[in-house]
Amino acid sequence: MSKKRILIIGGSSLLGYKLLHIKNNFEIQTTFNKNSIDLKNFETLKIDITKEIECRKILEVKPDVIVNTAAMTNVDYCEKFKEKAFDVNVRGTQNILKMAEQIGSKFVHISTDAVFSGKKDNYFEEDLPNPVNIYGKTKLESERIASEASNHLILRPSVIFGWIPPEFIKKRNESIKNMNFALWVLNKLHCGEKLSVVDDQFSTPTLADNLAENIIDMIKKDMTGIFHASGLSCINRLDFSKKIANVFGYSDKLISSCSSEELKQIAPRPFKTCLKCEKISKEGMKILEIDQAIKIMFNQVKNKQPDIICRKSNE
Repeated sequence: MSKKRILIIGGSSLLGYKLLHIKNNFEIQTTFNKNSIDLKNFETLKIDITKEIECRKILEVKPDVIVNTAAMTNVDYCEKFKEKAFDVNVRGTQNILKMAEQIGSKFVHISTDAVFSGKKDNYFEEDLPNPVNIYGKTKLESERIASEASNHLILRPSVIFGWIPPEFIKKRNESIKNMNFALWVLNKLHCGEKLSVVDDQFSTPTLADNLAENIIDMIKKDMTGIFHASGLSCINRLDFSKKIANVFGYSDKLISSCSSEELKQIAPRPFKTCLKCEKISKEGMKILEIDQAIKIMFNQVKNKQPDIICRKSNE
């Protein structure tokens, strides 16, 4: 029996990178747009998902499963450039969906906790989305489009973080944040720089490795529908930063607190988008507490990039 073929849209993203490095029984191919991918054993396609004619390359691959990790994720950039955000997050999803339906591929779409307003303590899948910024609005619309696929799986993570090789980070563009939040904190601490981090924005941070593993397992089970797929711990950005500092051996005295109002971010932020993951857990997926997730990231950094761990670390 031939292996199932998975096409990962956006292989140069953090999640895309993790999906490419999971051992599995699938034949995996990937796409990129501006950030080229140089990985052995992987066939790559250059596709601008905002152009339907380029997306037609997907028809030649004929994947059994398409995993869409591509998105414009810089929230403030989306707020400034609404049309660009719509092109990538909405029109791009629409173009990929057309190809998936022509081939009969399963369509796995990665959404976000930003589809919620942040005015509740916790959010379940059944709660009504009500985004407060352009990023959230475009991602909610992309969910609506993805849900039209005859075989769809929509996952909502929250603040995806994890280690990725430095050479991948250097290729980023301004529409995507240069580093995920945890790596940004770690690199600031490594450089001895002081950080001012908000204490009033709560989420359930998601380790990219854990999310990638769950995606593969859900594909194997041919699961469908919409699921929250974040971490288990509801935590604010300040406490998340301090946990990173402590695990990696740095003093959390370099980290000071501020409010969202003081930070003056361009796009409004929801204050509390903590996702409840009972639905996915009942299906046998493993969801991590924040301490477990940071420990996994620490072990990867220790093996791959130990110079950014503080020498004072007791590990």
